[in-house]
Amino acid sequence: MKSDNDNRLPANKKPNVINYPNGVYPEELLEQSSGLDLREFIAILKHRKKLVLGVALATLIAALLLTLLMQPIYRAEATLKVERYAPNSNEILDGKVTRSDRDFFETQIQLLQTKALARRVIDQLGLETRIKPTGLISKIKNMLSGDSGKQNNSDNIERLFLENLTVKPVSNSQLIKISYDSTDPKLAADIANAIAKTFVRQNLERRFDTAASSKAYISNSIKVTKKSLEDAEKRLNAFAKENNIIQDVEGQTTTNHALKKQAEELITAEKERIEAEAAYNLYLKNPDKSKSSVNLVNDPYILSLKNAAARLETQYQSQRNKRSSKSRRLRKQIDNILKQVDRESTNIQSALKSNFLAAQEKEKMLREQYEKMKQNALKMQSKNTRYNTLLREVEINQLAYNKQLEELMAVNIAGNIGANNISIIDTAGIPNKKYKPDMRTNLAFGLLFGLLLGMGIAFLREFIDDSIKTSDNLEQITGLPVLCQIPEIDKLSDKQLALQTAAEPQSPLAEAIRSLRTSLRFSTRNGSPGSVFITSAGPGEGKSTIAVNLATAYTQAGNNVLLIDADLRNPGIHKLLGLENLRGLTNLLAGAENEADISRSCMINNLHVITSGPIPPDPVELLSGDKMLELMKTASSKYDHIIIDGPPVLGLADSLVLANLAEATIITVQAGKTRKAALLDSLKRLERAKANIVGSILTKVNRAVNPDYDQSYYSYSAKTQAANGTNEKPRLRSL
Repeated sequence: MKSDNDNRLPANKKPNVINYPNGVYPEELLEQSSGLDLREFIAILKHRKKLVLGVALATLIAALLLTLLMQPIYRAEATLKVERYAPNSNEILDGKVTRSDRDFFETQIQLLQTKALARRVIDQLGLETRIKPTGLISKIKNMLSGDSGKQNNSDNIERLFLENLTVKPVSNSQLIKISYDSTDPKLAADIANAIAKTFVRQNLERRFDTAASSKAYISNSIKVTKKSLEDAEKRLNAFAKENNIIQDVEGQTTTNHALKKQAEELITAEKERIEAEAAYNLYLKNPDKSKSSVNLVNDPYILSLKNAAARLETQYQSQRNKRSSKSRRLRKQIDNILKQVDRESTNIQSALKSNFLAAQEKEKMLREQYEKMKQNALKMQSKNTRYNTLLREVEINQLAYNKQLEELMAVNIAGNIGANNISIIDTAGIPNKKYKPDMRTNLAFGLLFGLLLGMGIAFLREFIDDSIKTSDNLEQITGLPVLCQIPEIDKLSDKQLALQTAAEPQSPLAEAIRSLRTSLRFSTRNGSPGSVFITSAGPGEGKSTIAVNLATAYTQAGNNVLLIDADLRNPGIHKLLGLENLRGLTNLLAGAENEADISRSCMINNLHVITSGPIPPDPVELLSGDKMLELMKTASSKYDHIIIDGPPVLGLADSLVLANLAEATIITVQAGKTRKAALLDSLKRLERAKANIVGSILTKVNRAVNPDYDQSYYSYSAKTQAANGTNEKPRLRSL
């Protein structure tokens, strides 16, 4: 049947395929999801603002009621100072830091929250029957745990006690705040002070206990070490006496000490012999033995003689030419001095040899004596090794004994001093102002939580709701232009809405219809299409109202228009225009009537209407026959525009046949109602029917669905209407 319709299209009608953006088809568009930008975020909040504000208000009221119903709780606070080390403690004497400051203070905070401390305070103040859950969460937790009826349970009392206790360090200080919450302000102060005092006392007890335990342990260790030291000394003395080993103050034996001294003397003698031998050899190797010897050159007496001879030689040279008695006397003195130098040089040279021989003999004797002592030392070496081993044993025991004596003294000092590294700075006073519930804080939190919860619910509903709400959304989904947006008008019947363009030409709906008429003028290359089929994805989306108003708009422009009610299953045009429906399109398609007989005028000038007629058993069969095609050809030659009001697309084949016969198809979408999946499925079916879909219409748009929509721009004030002479409503022709 579809192929037959394709072969019988009007001459001026060409099938058109929907051009979806970027080549994306309805199935893909349905799966697309773009990220939520700021504008969409604000738009959703505007759309769901009543829901958000309602949830926020309900949460605020709930917070107010809970705050008023909650029992007031008071907080008492005491302050402790905790020093890193106590004066004169073991750690100061040892000079060791075993943990970081952070670990130390964290340890103190945890000690303040132990069950042992809690039990001591409970017993001290007799709190067995006075400890109860305070906060709402604590009460609920107590009920869920099944402990509400077990107040005498020791573990439960300690748990409730610790739940009301808060311990916090003061930043950049050695202070710790101890806070306790209770419905009784005096009890809160008493417990906070008791915790502080008990903790200080507990710390002193730990110190004394530790000192006593350490003292007992060190005393036992000293006894054992002292016994070991005495035994080692006895063994050392017995071995030394047996082997005639005498030890000096430096810890050396007599044999080793003598050997060391002998080695030092031998080294000195060897050095002296080398020096004497070197001087003597230098004298022997020098040809002129009277001038080159080091000893001769450096001898003070010879140097003085030579200097005297040099002075006389100078005088002699000055008197030499005179040949006087004085010059002869000077010559004689010089000769005597030189003879004396020779005699002294001979004596020194003899002494060099004597010194060398004496040094050589001394070295020989010392070396022989050193060798003898060395042999004796080697014989004593094994005994010395055993002696040194015993000596080291004594030294080790002595060091251990001295160290333990120092530790015992430190423990005695620390245990006898009553100073404590933990002290109370501020005691807790009885609080006059309740700590919680705080009305402002709870209301602020309730309002904030309500807003967040409301926004979460709003976004959840928005996520679940896949209906189309805005023209941008519609264009994005379909890829088709939105020809116009029809505003929602309350308090008007369907008939009044259908006649709005005729009765109220300056109403927002009439302006939107005229915008549709203008958009259709640019929808095809040849201007406004001759025949327009109006359909929708589902029922009740304003097809008939738009068809009547669009036909009216064309007639107001001076066109001769034919309006066809092709919805043969649920017709409505005759009701909107006040016409009888005994004869109509079904009669024509069945061959019982012709177009001239069923076409009739209505209350709108230049508008002719073909009603649906009696509802047939098979509308698709009638619409697919030759009569419908002939009607379209005949009407195209007689009327400027043909408006076809058809049934919805989904579930029916009627719209596919009609869309194939019309030059242009328009699909209407109701804002906030039409689903994306239904719309895309409809477009897909129309595409397969080769419908020329020129655009879409978004109907029943209001600020509740689309917060950005504003129809006041299209409304005319009374003053404007009076200026244009349009205060009086146009009269409709009565039939």
